[in-house]
Amino acid sequence: MSSNLAEIDFSRGLRHCDGQQELYREVLICYLDQFRPLLDAGVLLKDAEAARLQFHTLKSLSATIGAAPLSKLAAQLFTKWREQDENERAKAIRQVNESLALVNGQIESYCNEFNSAD
Repeated sequence: MSSNLAEIDFSRGLRHCDGQQELYREVLICYLDQFRPLLDAGVLLKDAEAARLQFHTLKSLSATIGAAPLSKLAAQLFTKWREQDENERAKAIRQVNESLALVNGQIESYCNEFNSAD
């Protein structure tokens, strides 16, 4: 897996929140609340529409926080999900979850640094 899928441009995310550090931190916490459990492969493999909704949400929220590579991957999966077979879908979910785990770790570190600066 390419580690660049887990890159976050925190300054870009902060700009999405009009430079308001506290607001951005709250957005990051909401992101963690939504995606810390990672994606449930069992559910997504059974329900294509639920998968597409989850990928659309991941795409949008990842773009908002500055995780553009993960957002782009989620957008591709949203578009191509119905065309893929079950093995391709399972592989895609594993790739997303690996990247998501790294992104979540970076967010936690960022939030901890922000708390330390208070």
